Amino acid sequence: MGAHGPRRRPAGGGGSVAIPAAAPAAYARVVVEVAPAHLDRPFDYAVPDGVAVAVGQRVRVPFAGRRVTGWVVATGRETATDPARVKPILAVQGTVRWFDDDDLRLFRWVADRYCASLADVLRHALPPRVAAVEAEAADWGPPAAPAGAERPPCPTPAWRPYDASALLRAVWRPSGSAFMWRPLPREDVAALAGDLVARCLAAGRSALVLAPDPASPVPDAALALVGTAGVDLRPGATAGERGRYRAFLRCRTGHARVAAGERSAVFAPLRDLGLVLVDDEANAAYKERRSPRHHARDVALARARLAGATALVVADLPSARAWRLAAEGHLTPVTGDRGVERAQAPHVDVADLSRQATPRTRLAPPAGRALAAAVRGDRAAVVLATRGGQGAVLACRDCGNRLPCPVCDGALRPGGPDDGWACPACEWRGPAFACPACGGTRRSPLAAGAGRLAQEIARAHPRAEVVRMEGFDAPGPAGRPAIGVLTRGSVVARPAWLGREAAAVALVADADALLARPSLDAAEDALRLWLAVARWTDHVVVQTRQPRHPAVQALVRWDPDGFWRAECERRAALRYPPAASLVLVNAPAGAAAEVAEALREALPPDDEVLGPGPDGGVLVKSGDLRGTLDALAPLRHAWARADAKVRVDVDPLPTP
Repeated sequence: MGAHGPRRRPAGGGGSVAIPAAAPAAYARVVVEVAPAHLDRPFDYAVPDGVAVAVGQRVRVPFAGRRVTGWVVATGRETATDPARVKPILAVQGTVRWFDDDDLRLFRWVADRYCASLADVLRHALPPRVAAVEAEAADWGPPAAPAGAERPPCPTPAWRPYDASALLRAVWRPSGSAFMWRPLPREDVAALAGDLVARCLAAGRSALVLAPDPASPVPDAALALVGTAGVDLRPGATAGERGRYRAFLRCRTGHARVAAGERSAVFAPLRDLGLVLVDDEANAAYKERRSPRHHARDVALARARLAGATALVVADLPSARAWRLAAEGHLTPVTGDRGVERAQAPHVDVADLSRQATPRTRLAPPAGRALAAAVRGDRAAVVLATRGGQGAVLACRDCGNRLPCPVCDGALRPGGPDDGWACPACEWRGPAFACPACGGTRRSPLAAGAGRLAQEIARAHPRAEVVRMEGFDAPGPAGRPAIGVLTRGSVVARPAWLGREAAAVALVADADALLARPSLDAAEDALRLWLAVARWTDHVVVQTRQPRHPAVQALVRWDPDGFWRAECERRAALRYPPAASLVLVNAPAGAAAEVAEALREALPPDDEVLGPGPDGGVLVKSGDLRGTLDALAPLRHAWARADAKVRVDVDPLPTP
C-alpha cells in the first residue's frame, strides 16, 4: 500500500480537523502504541465498510491479543499483506485529524534523528484526548482568515545597530532560512522578539515562540500581540488535560496564530507557520529526558526548514551545536556593531586570588569594596554562589585545584572510611591522599555554598537584607539595601526582586569552582552563566586564580566568538562537539561490555567507542552522525527483541 508522499504546506493552507471528502479507503496503515523498537513500523488494517479514515486519525485496533491505540499514517486500496490475515479497525476515535503529512514528516525526522520509535514521538507530541473538548470545538466556527498586509511594517529603530536586513526580509517572506541572533548587552530581547512576531503576523503567517524559563518575558511579548488568538503552553497556563487539548485544537484548527511555551511547545500544530523563535537556545532545559530524548532547538530548526518558515535562535553564547551550524553556513549570524557591543557591556573587574596574601579570605578587596558601596548607596547587589548549602567538594588548600576521584576524575567529598573521602559519581570510597598537582596535604571546600556565603556576608553587612536564593523563582530581598546570594537555579531572564533596577554589582565569588567542574563544557557553561548574570548590572567582579582563562577573558571583553575560536581548537583534538557528535548508549551493568563490543563491530571505522563506564554508559564519538545512526538501527532492533534495557541518547547533555 503506497503512503501519501510528503508535501510542503502551501502559504495559504494548512491542516484541518475535518476529514476531507475522498474515495473510501480499503486499508489503513497504522502505527500502534507499543514500545519495542523492532515493532517500530506501521501495520495494515482493513477499513470497515461505511467508515472513512484519513491520515492523522486516532483509531483502536487489535494487536497481539490486545486492543491498542494507533494512528493512521497512510491509506490506500491495496495491501502488501495477505488480505485474509489483515484484521479490521475496531473503532475510529472521533473525527479529528491530529496530524497531516507535513506533521508526520517532522515526527519521522525526530524519530530517526534521536533513535526513537515513531510511536514514542507521537505519544510525546500529541496530548490526551478529551471528547468533551472536541464537542466544544465543534461550536467554534471557522477561524478568521489572517489579513496579510501589502507591505512589510517598518522595523523598530532598535534593529539599527544590527546587521539584520536579511533576517527582517526572511520574516516577511519566509523561505526556510535560519538565523542566530546575539543580542547586545543592554538589549530588550522581548521587545525585539515581539517586533519580529508582529512582522510575521502582518504577512499573514503564524509564529511559534520557545523559551526555557517560565518567567521569560519573550512569550509574554509575543502573546500580547494577538490576545485570544494566542495559546500559552507554559506550565500553569493550560490547566490539566482539558486545557492542553483545547490549546492543541485551537492551533490545529487555525484559531490560534501564536503559540508560546517551553520545549514541548515545539510540536504545537500551528497552521501557516512563518516564524519559529527559540530564546536562549543553549539552555539545558530544552533537552528532553524521556524518549525520544530530543533537543527542542534542533526540532524547531527542522520544523521551520520542512515548513518553509524562518527560524531564529537567540543566545548570548551559542551552544556547540549552534556554533557548528553557523560555521557550516546553516545559521546566519545576526550580531550588533562591535563598538556598540563593547560600549554597552558591563565593566568587569578581575580579582586575582593567586596574588592574595591570605587566600582563605572569602572576598577579595575589590569584591568587598563593591558590596560595601552598594550597601552605602541603598542599592541591590548580586552574589553568585557555585552551589547550594555549605559547600562540600574538596580542593587543595595550597594550590586551589579540585581533588579528583582516582577512578572517574569526579569531585570528592568527605565521607569515606576512617575520615576519608567519597565520590558521589562512581561511589568510590577511600582514604585521603596528597594533592596530585602539588603534593599538598591540606584541603578545604572548593567553594562556599550559598548558605555559607550568605551567613558571612550578613555578618559583614548587617544593614543589608541578605537573602539566600536556591532554586527557580526563589523569593529575593524585598527592601534596600539588599544582597541576593543565589545559585544558578535562581538565574532567570529578569529577576522579579530586581524589578527594572540594575544591580550595583554582580559578584562571581568562586569562578574557579565552576571552571574546575569535571565536565567537558565547564568553561562554556560558566561563561554562559556569567553573561546571563552580567545583563543585570553595569559592574561585574570575578574572583579567580586564573585571570587569563579564556572564559574569564571572554567575559572581560564580552567576546563569545573569541571564546569559541579557542575552545574549538581544544575540543577538536579530543573529538568533542562541535568537532564531532556524541551518542551515549546506556546498558545494564552486566551487559555493558557486550554492548560496547557490538558497537565497535557495527559502527563506522571512524567512530570512537569509549567505555563502558561504571554506570554502564558507552560513549560514541561520531564524525558522521548519519552513518552512525544508520548503523545503530539494526542493533537497537536486536536489543529490543532480546528485551535488553539499552537506551540511546543522541547529543547527550554533559555530565554535571
